[in-house]
Amino acid sequence: MDIVRLVEAKILSVAEKTLRFLEGKCDYRTFEANLKKELDNLGCEILKEVLEALDKKYRQSEERRRSWTIVRSNDPKAILTPFGQLVFERSYYRHKQSKQYAYLVDKKVGIKPHARVGANLKADLTEACVAMSYEGATLQVSRHNAVLKVSKQTVATCVKEFKAKKAVAPPTKRRVPVLYIEADEDHLKVRGRKCAQARLIYVHEGVENKPRCHLKNARYFTAVDKEPEKFWTEVCDYIAAYYDLSSIEAVYLSGDGATWIRTGQEYIPRSIFILDKFHLSKYIIKATAHAPDLRLSIYKEIWKLNKQAVLNHLQEALRLAEEASRKKRIKDTIRYIKNNWDGIEASVKNPQVGCSAEGHVSHILAARLSSRPMAWSLKGADNMASMRAVKANGESVYEHYLASKEPVPIITELNFKVKRELRRLKERRLLGKENLNNIPLFNGRSNLTRTALKRINEQLAI
Repeated sequence: MDIVRLVEAKILSVAEKTLRFLEGKCDYRTFEANLKKELDNLGCEILKEVLEALDKKYRQSEERRRSWTIVRSNDPKAILTPFGQLVFERSYYRHKQSKQYAYLVDKKVGIKPHARVGANLKADLTEACVAMSYEGATLQVSRHNAVLKVSKQTVATCVKEFKAKKAVAPPTKRRVPVLYIEADEDHLKVRGRKCAQARLIYVHEGVENKPRCHLKNARYFTAVDKEPEKFWTEVCDYIAAYYDLSSIEAVYLSGDGATWIRTGQEYIPRSIFILDKFHLSKYIIKATAHAPDLRLSIYKEIWKLNKQAVLNHLQEALRLAEEASRKKRIKDTIRYIKNNWDGIEASVKNPQVGCSAEGHVSHILAARLSSRPMAWSLKGADNMASMRAVKANGESVYEHYLASKEPVPIITELNFKVKRELRRLKERRLLGKENLNNIPLFNGRSNLTRTALKRINEQLAI
């Protein structure tokens, strides 16, 4: 294991390129691009050095000899990392008792059999595709290094592997008098189904206007392939974990009156259903398109909470309608108002309670799932909706992806070698001082690069 000498050589190479730039032999943009390539190459070389040193440690280990026998040595492995393609060699072993075969180095660092893309790069691809197509995500990640370009199917596989980690409850619960819950759904195309819904529920503590209008402490939940009962149970668990229930005086549940939304009243204690004004207006406009004079009268009676008068006006609209399709829309509106009159009453009595669920569905779900013609697998749609919720909650999709993977043990096998390298550094105090005579540049004729590097070394800059 000779990481120090490896880094020394690379730093000298970088320093030489820096001096070429300072001498005016290349422009800044070219220098910047070349510098990134050098540092990415250094990352791959360090990873290769560490993995091959770990394999050498296993080959020499007495403990390993008691359980594993070497089948083959120097088997190559190529895997994509955020630095580029990593190529290293390791040994293949067989367990004496179970007859199991394994690459111990791969097993130690969490590289799965036949894996061609590393977990960190997969996490990068997963985060990128939250805001763009699979093809766009792989182009985004590989924009500075063409080697990192993978197929769209690889990105789709990353999405299907995603699993959001559970939220950690705070040490102290928040105390609020009022809690707001809003819900709505997005309609999307899922292969094998006539239609599917991506459902969105979010909990917040009201609206704040500074620094700009936003929901206070909003938390978003999504589901595609989940029963309403399980979905609402997840929301209830969050409320119980984050809020002191004894301090909550009222919970307002807002939505369009869909059955799955009304089910929430069974799970949220003391909840008051508020019918979303947007959906109510949509139904009334459809029902009175041929008789607009009735529209204002209907709204006035709603404000007065005169249910019978509202229904009478709709019956008048039904009498004036001629087409069968228009009559059907009016009958749907009558049924909608009858079924959700309690929500209408609560909306009139609590005018301060609004509902922005339609806008949130548009920005969080529809913007990625249905705004453009696209079809999803059920698993892909569910995970993408979950990833969009993670992003809306201000959390890292990258971290959530890695948290869902099996934990990788800490490499302690190289402790002795690392400590030896550190002692050598402390004794030398000056990186590169011991090997100056081994560098051909310093043994040649005097030139600007040689002079500059010696001065940098003398000033402890390296």
